[in-house]
Amino acid sequence: MSAPITVGFPLYPGCTLLDFAGATQIFAYTPGFRVVWIAATLDPVPTTESVSVMPNATFDNHPPLSIVFVPGGGSDGVGAAMLDPTIQAWLKRVADDAEWVGSVCTGAFILAAAGLLDGCQATTYWSARPVLALFPDVSLVPGYPRWHLDEDRKRFSGGGISSSIDLALKLVDNIAGPQAAQTSQLFVQYAPSPPVNAGDPTEASPELVISVTQSQASFTAGLIAATNKVLGQGG
Repeated sequence: MSAPITVGFPLYPGCTLLDFAGATQIFAYTPGFRVVWIAATLDPVPTTESVSVMPNATFDNHPPLSIVFVPGGGSDGVGAAMLDPTIQAWLKRVADDAEWVGSVCTGAFILAAAGLLDGCQATTYWSARPVLALFPDVSLVPGYPRWHLDEDRKRFSGGGISSSIDLALKLVDNIAGPQAAQTSQLFVQYAPSPPVNAGDPTEASPELVISVTQSQASFTAGLIAATNKVLGQGG
């Protein structure tokens, strides 16, 4: 029996629940995959949704990882992870042995801070794309894709939050084939047909885009500040 494809989600205070829970749901319903939630300790990890989750492994003690999947979060949590030497060192270490390394939403900033998106095309949360472009060695994928696979560098990235589901399905499709991806999709009844259509700036009204962007001023400022610190350190 072949070894399972182990997907590791590094969790940190202030990560966003659906960023890892959505993808976890897909992998958990795909035979041959298993999921590990990893954190600095086994203590509960608070999320941006004001609920805490329990990791089942630590950065010092976890199984070998086939896929490293970094969730995004609020700018405070992401900024801290970008500058956390333990998380950054762990990412660089496990990336050497993993088959795929990637992120969803603002998790891209944590990978970029580790230099793991250098020379790659990537995407991130829609309003954070101009900030990710501050990393000189990261190329933005045009538009607002919900998933992107950089086949040459074995890197993946996704848009905001709910994109984790699409991204996980694409990884399953790429690794295990369309039958496995379709089976998992049917198991979780993922057939999105939202009652409203404003999921990214191409679908929302210009007025709504402006309003939401303005409401995210402190979020954007936090990402810019953390990015400038990383770049100032030669990251």
